[in-house]
Amino acid sequence: MLVAVRDLADAARRFETAYGLRALEGGRHPGVGTANMIVPLGTAYLELIAVVDLEQARRAPTGRRIMRAVEEGRTFATWAVRTDDLDGLREHLRAAGLDLAPPLAGARERPDGVTLRWRAQLLGAPETPGILPFVIEWQVPPGEHPGAAPVAHASGARAIRSVRLGDPDPAAASARLRALLGDLPVSVERAAESGVQAVEVETTQGVVTVA
Repeated sequence: MLVAVRDLADAARRFETAYGLRALEGGRHPGVGTANMIVPLGTAYLELIAVVDLEQARRAPTGRRIMRAVEEGRTFATWAVRTDDLDGLREHLRAAGLDLAPPLAGARERPDGVTLRWRAQLLGAPETPGILPFVIEWQVPPGEHPGAAPVAHASGARAIRSVRLGDPDPAAASARLRALLGDLPVSVERAAESGVQAVEVETTQGVVTVA
């Protein structure tokens, strides 16, 4: 879940105050012009992401996506689902009629010097908001996934419960998601524009909604 922000440190303070969620320092994305902080939530995470190099960001799809989300005042730039078999999923998606670009290789270096690597598959136009996520295949050892980082959230947060999406035609959007990616912990509600509306996080104090 990519939360587009102008300033990482300010956003981290806001998330801790408003939601009881602690963000850990992430790192820079070489060649993309962005940097992030991570809110670990077990097998998933929220990613606070900001542009730190304007020229690089203008040349990279992800950088332009973050810039546009910030300019439009949207909390979420996009969202992601995880797979352990990106090549197999690509075959399924092509059979379902999607015209796929080649996967993108990604990496960032953590503050402790460990480099995390992954492959990502875009499912739609990278700069246009929509309900379709991108798909990520992590190439990291067990336990190195960002969501697994040890952290004590003030709210006792432990997992993402659900992703709330919006679309002008929620029934059709929901059916398309199921056809492409199967059953996911998401709901689709009516909205003027397609995109992520909110994320529900399970905590020891109840469900916290990030919107």
